[in-house]
Amino acid sequence: MTRSSEDVARATDDDRPTRTYGPPAAVVIGTLVAGFVFVVVLEFLVIISFVGQRLWNDPQMMRDPVFTAPLLLWVLIAATAAVGCLRVLTAWLQIDAEGFQLRGLGRRTRQARWDEVGQVIAVRDIERGLGPTEMLDASETAYDGVYVLDPEGRRILAVSSRFFGPRAQEMTLRRAQEAGAHVDHIEAITTAELRRQVPQAMRFSDRHPNLILVLLMLIYVFHNVLTFAVWGL
Repeated sequence: MTRSSEDVARATDDDRPTRTYGPPAAVVIGTLVAGFVFVVVLEFLVIISFVGQRLWNDPQMMRDPVFTAPLLLWVLIAATAAVGCLRVLTAWLQIDAEGFQLRGLGRRTRQARWDEVGQVIAVRDIERGLGPTEMLDASETAYDGVYVLDPEGRRILAVSSRFFGPRAQEMTLRRAQEAGAHVDHIEAITTAELRRQVPQAMRFSDRHPNLILVLLMLIYVFHNVLTFAVWGL
């Protein structure tokens, strides 16, 4: 039986001593679009108020805290969105037989050897409702999340198929098993059940993506109302 060129390429690719994974093209495009929406579209009232009235010439700007507040809040939002985009776009995960390393701009480097890993949990489906990350399609064969924990149950690394692809998850599980780390496979689980079983596997933002989205919308509503009250149109 002959192997297809795709199978041969995949086998050769996976046999390399070290593999590096970054965000797929869909994530790159989605991140850039989200950054534009958060900084420009949702802040359209603030931008047209500032530019239309040429408020940089107003004597109160940078002298009156209340008058300057809408601008400072916009700068804060823009800086936060920029850092968030950089965290996603520049993230790269390196996996080899010795361990793994996650690097990127705007994030703390995470690295560990496989002998420092206490447990790896691979969850096929986490039932948490439709959230921002669920808007990005994932492969049907991918895991919703692969969580690498230390011996005390603290999360070291989370490998998402949406942000690194299913190949990164497969390599993580393969290297962990080869190193003798304990790997648990879970087909389906709710966020509450996962939190009871492994309290530190998921962060607050992972468990409550919709709440985070609501809080963001409230911030934008407050900012636009503040802008209208202070600057007008």
